Amino acid sequence: MMKRWKQGLYALKNNKKFRCGGFSVLITVATVICVLLFSVLADQLESRFALRLDCSFNGATTQGEITNAVLNQLNKNVHIYAIIPEDTGENVTLTALLNRYAASSSFVTVSKESIVKNPVLLTQFSDALGENAVSSDCLIVSCPEMGRARVLDEDDYYTYSYNTETGYFDEAGYTYEKSITEAILYVSQDELPTLQILSGHGELNEADTANTESVLASANYMVKRVNLQSADALNPQSPLLVLSPQYDLSDSELDTLLQFAQAGGDFFFVSQYSDPLTLENYNALLRMYGIQGHQGLVIAKESDSASYYSDSPIYLMPYMQETTPTLPLIQSGQDILLLGGARAFQVPNEISSDLSLYPVLLTGQAYIRNYMDGVSLSEKQEGDLEGVFPLALWAEKMFEDGTVSKAFAIGNMTVFEDYWVQNNTASVPFLLQIIRSLQGKDPVNLDILPKNALRESLTLGNLAPAYIVIVALPLLVALGAVLVLGPRRNL
Repeated sequence: MMKRWKQGLYALKNNKKFRCGGFSVLITVATVICVLLFSVLADQLESRFALRLDCSFNGATTQGEITNAVLNQLNKNVHIYAIIPEDTGENVTLTALLNRYAASSSFVTVSKESIVKNPVLLTQFSDALGENAVSSDCLIVSCPEMGRARVLDEDDYYTYSYNTETGYFDEAGYTYEKSITEAILYVSQDELPTLQILSGHGELNEADTANTESVLASANYMVKRVNLQSADALNPQSPLLVLSPQYDLSDSELDTLLQFAQAGGDFFFVSQYSDPLTLENYNALLRMYGIQGHQGLVIAKESDSASYYSDSPIYLMPYMQETTPTLPLIQSGQDILLLGGARAFQVPNEISSDLSLYPVLLTGQAYIRNYMDGVSLSEKQEGDLEGVFPLALWAEKMFEDGTVSKAFAIGNMTVFEDYWVQNNTASVPFLLQIIRSLQGKDPVNLDILPKNALRESLTLGNLAPAYIVIVALPLLVALGAVLVLGPRRNL
């Protein structure tokens, strides 16, 4: 039996058809295995070194020099939790970009997550970022060593432009790279410039200032709230934002703020037209800087159409003055602002020699409607003040020991908080320039341009490569056929 089996195997081995066919099968199997191994290897190399070419029309997944410089200087581990669905083109682009970040630095890692499968993420970051910060479509950029995290969602990925024909905002550009790189900087830096926000007197809360704080955070400012009634300490190296208090300071709180000023602490005051002017201790603090508000709402005269927006004289477009913080903005043409409902300030007749006071924003021809008389909110009444009024002031107070305390006051908060205003005026540069002038430190606002969201319309010029390929491929096939079949025409 064994002998027959060996004879059969020998006969099969010497069979010419089998040898040729077996060799072909062997080559085929070997080729398939090599292709599979090459595919796995290529996939691993692409994931590790981000070798995939970006052939998109706007290069949305390509990193620029600024991002590469940030990643080259990174020396702390940063992990990005990608909580994003994979069924949209935008998220495919975002995933490809994240892979490039991970490939460009050994300190950056990325993981795909789901809050359904990993609900711990909701609680892990809720204390530091807020209960609703983590959603089902966001990125969490975290640096465990520094204990910081930043959440990015769709509001951080796009810039918009107003379409006058439709009356809606259209996507104008993608800011994936800018937002992610700034977030990496924010969570990984050793020290961050800090801003303090006073609380405990009915001031604007976190919900009221969410957009403003987001702008400050994107510029790498650490924002924290302080409550003097809870014995929170003030740091004179960090400006204090006092945003529309509704209740007065206590005597001890006023003393603490005066000590803060004498130590060189700076103030950022917001006093809106509906805020009370009867807060004695708070007014005493403001008067130290020559700041005193008018009672009422500033309304532009309709004849001065350049000083208000569209047909709404309540929406003021003030004239920016040349001051220390605003001169760079004016020189760069970033001087357009919009204040929706504002308070004006009085200019003292006499200013002490230890105080410098300058108007930052001025109205055009306007009047102040003191609606407290119960007559009308907007229509001018007899006795209403008329003229040109300051809507924002810049003050510098010098103490006997030579210490200087600076203060900025503005009569409106929508200029910083309203999302439309942020995206259609110089609101953000204005805010960051004021904070920088108080803080004395440059904000981190990386000059990474958005990727164009609109594909150029097809023209004969940009279709030329496609036409060349369409014509050339059949010609090459025909030429190959002639070269191969020509010598065999007589066979």
